[in-house]
Amino acid sequence: MTTNVRRGPRSVRLPRARLIRDDDTVAVAVAETRSAPPGPRTPRLLTSRLRAHVDMLPLLVDLAALPAAFALTPIGNPIPATVTLVLIMAVVGSYRAHLTLSALDEVPRMLAASLVAGVVTTLAFVPAGSAFDAIELATASLAFVTMSRTAAYAVERRLRRNPRHRQRTVIVGGGTVASILAEAIADGPASGLELVGILDEIPRASDQGSPAPSVAGDLRTVITSERIETVLLAFTPLDDSDTLRVLRECDRLDCEIYVVPRLWEMTAMTGDMERLGAVPLRRIRRTAHRSLRWGIKLWMGRLIAAAAMAFLAPALLVTATAVWLSDRSAPILFRQKRITMDGKAFELLKFRTLMPANENEAATNWCIANDARLGRVGKLLRSTSLDELPQLWNVVRGDMTLVGPRPERPHFVEQFNVTVPDYSARQRVPGGLTGWAAVNGLRGDTSISSRARHDNYYIENWGLWFDTKIVLRTVSAVLTMKGG
Repeated sequence: MTTNVRRGPRSVRLPRARLIRDDDTVAVAVAETRSAPPGPRTPRLLTSRLRAHVDMLPLLVDLAALPAAFALTPIGNPIPATVTLVLIMAVVGSYRAHLTLSALDEVPRMLAASLVAGVVTTLAFVPAGSAFDAIELATASLAFVTMSRTAAYAVERRLRRNPRHRQRTVIVGGGTVASILAEAIADGPASGLELVGILDEIPRASDQGSPAPSVAGDLRTVITSERIETVLLAFTPLDDSDTLRVLRECDRLDCEIYVVPRLWEMTAMTGDMERLGAVPLRRIRRTAHRSLRWGIKLWMGRLIAAAAMAFLAPALLVTATAVWLSDRSAPILFRQKRITMDGKAFELLKFRTLMPANENEAATNWCIANDARLGRVGKLLRSTSLDELPQLWNVVRGDMTLVGPRPERPHFVEQFNVTVPDYSARQRVPGGLTGWAAVNGLRGDTSISSRARHDNYYIENWGLWFDTKIVLRTVSAVLTMKGG
């Protein structure tokens, strides 16, 4: 069985794929071995760099054009105005890459950025500046940046028509929605997408006229082998939980993922959505590891932990002394193997609150909150969470981070990975000294399923302010002695 595929001015006949179901795993095999000879491929690294430069075009045009434009205003030195406006526009997301380019769609963001930049620039760089000066500068900023964006998008649309500047794309799912997306890509080269094929669990008769071939393999394999840079998730027969698992398996891959929302015909477009033709798309948030803010988080965490250790040195000394006096025959620090990102093991440090009978007890005993061997010092350390303070050194060393899912012992990780849905997804990021589950009371002998949900919620919604909020709530819990 073959499918006609439109590739520029000529039509190529490519083989259809036959899908074989094996329990919960879908294996895909190509029914025919003959196919059209592949044309020359641009190396993915080069393609990605070219596309990245195209997507940066609005920023580059602003940096080049705005200083000359601001020189026409009475501001004097145009550099501060340019830098301020560009930084604020970056913060509000005005330089984010889009599938559909429209300067008019960006006007609300550019207006907000222009108003803020006008006020900031006037107060900081215009001597004796007035409200009229701020309004004048904001008006000029909006006019200049709108013209700049219109010109940049015109050039970008033209560049995207070149195959070297397009992103290799696969559509996951089939039926009408997949066909609409495929046609939108074929009819709108300005989207910058090059459709490689459609990956669907169950081939449908309605797919016979689809302008793209079926592709073989599971999603992760297809992304890797076909050098896919964009994934469009249409509707599939998989359960939402299975779809979520598949998407999380691709979390660390270098590609963008867009999802067609349910009842998409009734979905209103919001500022953070994209569209392809008349189909709205939700962009799956970029995995934390691929963002600059993630690097900032890790290094800020290490610096804050080092500063906290210096500041808390007297408390650390007093606590260590109390632990030693409570039982001079046992070590002050308790060391325990824990599992962090990607299943990596490390040695977690705590102040000892009791001495386990043997190593096996420490590795497999779930909770010691009500253990009769806990003395007064141990109970105080646990209620105040002071026993966790040595983990600041783990953060400084890079074993874990300041905020993240609490790392667990290998014995329980193996158990929970099998029995608790989405528990393994917690290991997409490093373990943390504190976390969203912990500040919501999910520590000690509490629901593991709820912990996993809270931890995965944190990962999906991570941000620097979210981390700050968790740290503040952790400090509050420590001061009110809500540990355990």
